[in-house]
Amino acid sequence: MNITQSVHIVIFSSVFFCYSGKLLNVLQIPMSEISDQAVKKYAECLPALRVLDISNCLKISSSGIEALGRHCKLLVQLKRNMPPPDVPHGYNAVPNVVNDEALAIANTMPVLEHLELAYGLFSDTGLGAILTRCPRLQTLDILGCWNVRLEGDIEERCCALESFREPWEPMYSDCSSTGSDNDDDDEDNDSDN
Repeated sequence: MNITQSVHIVIFSSVFFCYSGKLLNVLQIPMSEISDQAVKKYAECLPALRVLDISNCLKISSSGIEALGRHCKLLVQLKRNMPPPDVPHGYNAVPNVVNDEALAIANTMPVLEHLELAYGLFSDTGLGAILTRCPRLQTLDILGCWNVRLEGDIEERCCALESFREPWEPMYSDCSSTGSDNDDDDEDNDSDN
């Protein structure tokens, strides 16, 4: 294959994607290597997109998210879960605050209803902007967003949603049974009497 054939294939693929993308409602590409540059190039080809999963897409930043929001006006569900950040060293240390992605979502995706941002680096500032500028939000998952403090009215606004998963969940669940072993002991004691 020569360079001219390669260029034609790339151009054909781009045209095909833009043509078929206009009908696409759901796009799930978690853990892909897609970059901001590609997102900016193709986001305008996705005007009907309603559901998007870009979880663990480490090469997409706030500028790519902003491009998606500007062009995908019908987006009602966004999954942008990330891998847990490296634990910073020191007592009560938390990862650096980065509100850019949360603000890009807040500023460009006003019709969102379902949002997953597990392990995001944003703070109450970014979360407050989302809650204010995404009035249709029904479900929110911010598990592992350790920079969020839920101060002021933020916690109340989150709890008013239909479904809210807070940043902190117990590391271990209490696996005690609901009485199966103890009930047997009680029955044995009762029969002895």
